[in-house]
Amino acid sequence: MTLDPDLIARIYEAAAVPSAWPATLERLAGLVGGAGGAVVSVDGMGATRFIATDAYQRPYETYAAMPRRNVRPERALARQHYGFLPDVALCTVEELQSDPIYQEVLFPFGLAWTIGAPVSSPSADLAFFDFCRRTGDAPFGDEHAMLLDAYRPHLARAALLAMRLNMERARAVAATLTQIGIPGAVLGAQGEVLAANHLLEALSPRIEIGAFDRIVLKGTTPGRLFREALAALGSGQPELATGSIPMPAEEDAPALVLHLIPIKRTANDVFGGASTVLLVTPVTAPSMPLTGVLAGLFDLTPAESKVARQLAEGRTLRQIALANGVAYETVRSQLHSLSAKTGTHRQADLVRLVFALSPPGRS
Repeated sequence: MTLDPDLIARIYEAAAVPSAWPATLERLAGLVGGAGGAVVSVDGMGATRFIATDAYQRPYETYAAMPRRNVRPERALARQHYGFLPDVALCTVEELQSDPIYQEVLFPFGLAWTIGAPVSSPSADLAFFDFCRRTGDAPFGDEHAMLLDAYRPHLARAALLAMRLNMERARAVAATLTQIGIPGAVLGAQGEVLAANHLLEALSPRIEIGAFDRIVLKGTTPGRLFREALAALGSGQPELATGSIPMPAEEDAPALVLHLIPIKRTANDVFGGASTVLLVTPVTAPSMPLTGVLAGLFDLTPAESKVARQLAEGRTLRQIALANGVAYETVRSQLHSLSAKTGTHRQADLVRLVFALSPPGRS
């Protein structure tokens, strides 16, 4: 079988330039009389990322939003068959006709038959290439699988290349943080460390990279806040995440503040593993007033910083309200905002945080 060298070149181009995938998939679909194609990855949380041709875009948007169990990839993997297989080789026509994915995703858009293949993906639990035909066309057959299988090694290598390029980008971010003196790491969708610099590693045992490449923090509260923040970011609800996580000072080490910065994905980042950048700010004795330190680390308003300082001085909320000339409920609201921004759930924890950030001799 003679392969199209231009199409092979386009496959590898798409590995480096993800926006080239739709046109490449369109070419591959055309080889087997398909209406469209997609490349898909599904992570351990069930989140689906995909790039699709125009004809397959809306069906895949529907597919990604619905609770579903796709038996075709499961059956292909159970066979330990990693080449392309038509849907009729995995399911009976009767099963396909009653399959919710066909009823809700394919049929409404005039599509009927599929052919797909899984690909090796260290950074995703499942990744696969998928092509479809229109209603009224005959199902894909073995001859179509053979034709796509001829290109499958190039597709698999392109997928692996895309993942390696993303790993290199993660390492580049970590290296840049080193150059500007910030301990940091790049985390994947499950919170695993993709790349970390030596400045972060030097903070051990307070911050360590433990089993399964997960960040481990010393102390119950910082660890809990970190896990909660990662879960919120992973669920697509960054507004629920504590953006800055405090770690109290120790006898021979300054307080630390961990910042989690979500990486916004694009529709073309189907093989992109990076999800979050972790930055660590060691808090040493500042030349600026403590109010400025708090505001800078946790994005506090001047009023919120003032309330935090007054709480650390031992004043009650009513005393603070009287001193600041505001209503008691206003101070309560400011305290609630302080807790949300600093990741503290009790007033005592907030006071301890202020003391941890204070220069020696001032607390």
